[in-house]
Amino acid sequence: MRHEDEDVRSLLTNAVPPLAPPPGRLGAVARRVRRHRRRVVGGSALAVALAVGLGVGGVQAFTGGAGTPTPPVATRPTVEEPRCPAGTWEFPDLASARYGGGEPLAPEGAVEITACEVPAANPPRAGLSAPRVLTAGVGDVVRILNSMPPYQTSPGSRSPEHSGDAQQLRCTLVARDHELAFVLRYPDREPVTVYTNANCRVAVSDGRGRGLDFTLVTTFFDRYRAQLAAVTPPDTIPTPACAPSIPASRLRLTPDRSGLDDRISVDNPDRRPQLPTRLVAVTACRYVVSDDLARLTGQRSDREDAEALRPTVNAAFDRAKTTTCGGYPGYRPPKALDTLLVADATGATAEFWLRRSPCQALLRGKSSGVKPSEALVAAIDGLLGPLNER
Repeated sequence: MRHEDEDVRSLLTNAVPPLAPPPGRLGAVARRVRRHRRRVVGGSALAVALAVGLGVGGVQAFTGGAGTPTPPVATRPTVEEPRCPAGTWEFPDLASARYGGGEPLAPEGAVEITACEVPAANPPRAGLSAPRVLTAGVGDVVRILNSMPPYQTSPGSRSPEHSGDAQQLRCTLVARDHELAFVLRYPDREPVTVYTNANCRVAVSDGRGRGLDFTLVTTFFDRYRAQLAAVTPPDTIPTPACAPSIPASRLRLTPDRSGLDDRISVDNPDRRPQLPTRLVAVTACRYVVSDDLARLTGQRSDREDAEALRPTVNAAFDRAKTTTCGGYPGYRPPKALDTLLVADATGATAEFWLRRSPCQALLRGKSSGVKPSEALVAAIDGLLGPLNER
């Protein structure tokens, strides 16, 4: 080879750089691990930054800024539950109350009124009714409370006594086994109790006194019966059933008798009218009476036309005259007896007796007999058929 050829080969060889040796496998793995760690650390830092930012921003958004405190949570005030007085010994002194003022006996806004039959003796007489709770028409009762006369009213009269002297209350001496108290419940204040006294005809609350208008009592029970009727499905009220027999000793109506069953009057103390609520069922029963037993001989029930009988029963007791057809003591049993059993829309029941022979008398509850009306006698005969007095 000539000297010129060697120079050309050397020139070509130096023009191409030498190739790098192949990379080692461990080095490539190490580089990938370092890149993964950098991505993880970067992502975690970003998440922490976002969380802190959102936390601070959220707190500021709900508090109105770092300097605005969180408003307190509103809580409902604790209100004492209504309670009926245990006895009339818990009643305030009637004579020391302030009569004649213009202050209301109870504030407006009551949502519930409980009528309590408060016993006058300890232990109380058996048979007192459980408290009645009124939630419909409460405002009507409160308005009557606050519109009653400013002074005591005379027994049997609605005119107020204007003496103004609270120490000279005039009261009757009728023995009463209970008095009424009305407990008013409010959503945002303590209950208010109004104490009434029928003998003195006054109502007292928190040292304030007024004359008692019995419209208060009748209105409460009117609203209470309407409330019961509204929530009592008629088809759940059973039709009254005749007793197969009645002991003749019960028909004699001796002074210690238990009287006729009358649950309707429990919520109708005025008994004007005798049947104040729509009837849903009636049953008429006929008995023949021997020396010791009245035996059932006929009966008929009616639900469709029960209400049509109510005006006839009410009219029979309206201004009815008492009768001398027997009397206390030793009321002789009749020879023939019809009974009328009724159920009204509140679910309450009552029974009436019509003594047919040898003389006629219509009885209710524990009252003395009255002369029956021809219309009522005809109505009962319409159910049972004409009386055969053989």
